[in-house]
Amino acid sequence: MVEPAFRKPPPEGDGTEPPKPKRFWWRFLVGSLLIVGATATAVAAGGLIKIDNIAEALGHNNKLRNAVEGVLKETKGGEAQNILIIGSDKRAGAEFAEDPGRSDTTMLLRLDPDNGAIALMSIPRDLKTEIPGYGTGKFNEAFAYGGPKLTLQTVKELTGLQINHVVNVDYLGFVRAVYAIGCVYVEIDRRYYHSNIGVPADEQYAEINVKPGYQLMCGKRALEYVRYRHTDTDLVRAARQQDFLAAARQRVPISDLARDVLGAGKLIDIFTEYTTSDISDTKSMVEVMKLFIASRNSEIREVRFPATLGPSFVYATPTAIEGAIDQFLGIEATGGPRGSIERPEDSGGKKKPKKKEKPKVKPKPRGEDGLVDAVESGVAEAQAVARKVSHNFHVYYATRLPSGASYEESNPYLKIVDPRVYHFKDTDDERHAAYRMVIQLELPDGLHYFGVQGIKGWADPPLLSDPSETRTIAGREYDVFIDGDRVKRIAWTRGENSYWIANDLLNALTNDQMVGIARSAKVLIPNRKPKQRKGAESGVGA
Repeated sequence: MVEPAFRKPPPEGDGTEPPKPKRFWWRFLVGSLLIVGATATAVAAGGLIKIDNIAEALGHNNKLRNAVEGVLKETKGGEAQNILIIGSDKRAGAEFAEDPGRSDTTMLLRLDPDNGAIALMSIPRDLKTEIPGYGTGKFNEAFAYGGPKLTLQTVKELTGLQINHVVNVDYLGFVRAVYAIGCVYVEIDRRYYHSNIGVPADEQYAEINVKPGYQLMCGKRALEYVRYRHTDTDLVRAARQQDFLAAARQRVPISDLARDVLGAGKLIDIFTEYTTSDISDTKSMVEVMKLFIASRNSEIREVRFPATLGPSFVYATPTAIEGAIDQFLGIEATGGPRGSIERPEDSGGKKKPKKKEKPKVKPKPRGEDGLVDAVESGVAEAQAVARKVSHNFHVYYATRLPSGASYEESNPYLKIVDPRVYHFKDTDDERHAAYRMVIQLELPDGLHYFGVQGIKGWADPPLLSDPSETRTIAGREYDVFIDGDRVKRIAWTRGENSYWIANDLLNALTNDQMVGIARSAKVLIPNRKPKQRKGAESGVGA
């Protein structure tokens, strides 16, 4: 029997292992686990503390600096630089003192002020590659075998790039940083749940209990969410991390950084304790700071690694990697969805970057937007919400969905209740009712989750700040949020209530589908009987 090229997540659950970026160079944390590192650098670059104070505190970096000596390429001041960013997890305990830990996230950052942009590219942890001195294996094994140095050597062999600096941040620093900034508002696409109660020891893995919907998340729970990988692919996991860190950036404005540094300096302490880098002297730090400052207004462009999913590994051909590196060096963003659903045998050719065009967000006529009628199931979802909210919280629901899509079903075993109706607090500590309708769509690479979100009495949550554009369609004003060339989110308000349609983590829904779903949204007013148009087709995919 031939093993399938794709592994579909089991339907029963956990059984196996934004807006266009604008100001501030430190938005590079969108693609890394460097909340604290970016924070410290941003503060220093703003002249709020002396650079040599940070360099002095990073004295423990000398071990890493000596280890990678001769592997990194030195540059002259002002030249473009490539920085390797590693998010790792070192286990506690004396027995693990010599264990470098595990690498969960590896990213490449290119700073090139002359190009007017910053490039960011993730390397999948399960990528099948050659590890110098060890043979073929998964990319993240390089860190387990030889820490940052072997990871650096593997990246150079894989990409052919010259790396100028390497930065490693431990996940414990991530947890502490999230607590330090007062937690983060995050949009959760679906229910994440796993319990080890009653599970044999050899089948246990990290427990998680996160419900869907826009909410405030703190340290350990946030870490469980960004690190989750069971029933998810590497591509989905990377997208989830990037979205979380983009939300974290919104949570830490420059004014707050100034107060932190001038006060207790908690973030700086976290940065210096949990970050290691070859940049550990004042001279090197000054050179990098100058480059960051010169890039402070640059746009961040995400270059997607040409990964295709297999049963045991993530695959990428040399020619496909070469094409991605050309994009990285030229700082050309990759268009389309965040992940590929091609099979490995279909991706051998080198892909040239497409000419960047402004995304189209104009609605197409019914029948040409890739959607089908879903009135009956939409009304049922809205009624389930309406039974739990007050009469002045109007409930919007989608009446058209992609063919084959369906609302997530409730599952007591996995603690899934759909739709979810809940309460949470805003940035002013005021409590709001909210609901989340989770919609799932099966594609060749597995299940994708998108949804409808509503919040009562909070018209401007952080997620809806700085839209890419505002457009009026059929009399309703929408805020459109674009990621690359894909519509990530479409939002609108009714009074002080906010509503939006969210694409899945990989932006798999097309722009036409996103606009069509938003345009199809109808409202149900609690305690009033919904009107259903005559002749409506029932069910999703009818």
